[in-house]
Amino acid sequence: MEKKKKSKDIDSDFLSIKSLFESGIIKSMRLLESQAPTNMAKALGLNYNSYLDKLQHPDKFTFRHIFKMANLCNLDADLIYELIKKQTKHL
Repeated sequence: MEKKKKSKDIDSDFLSIKSLFESGIIKSMRLLESQAPTNMAKALGLNYNSYLDKLQHPDKFTFRHIFKMANLCNLDADLIYELIKKQTKHL
């Protein structure tokens, strides 16, 4: 099992995303558009526009992207997955 990163080891942009998820402030993936989108897109191996498209249409995120985002932000991947699932349940 992979060790959890210490908060001081996480990029400050990703630490902000972590706290937004854990506090329940993020109710839509689209809210991440203003949270270091260039850094996150690059870290996920996406171009900027592809990342923004996925934020607007979260059903386009792959499990690989979800797990990578969770790892970068030191989050439980279920937090991200459950939000995406809630947003896309009508599809």
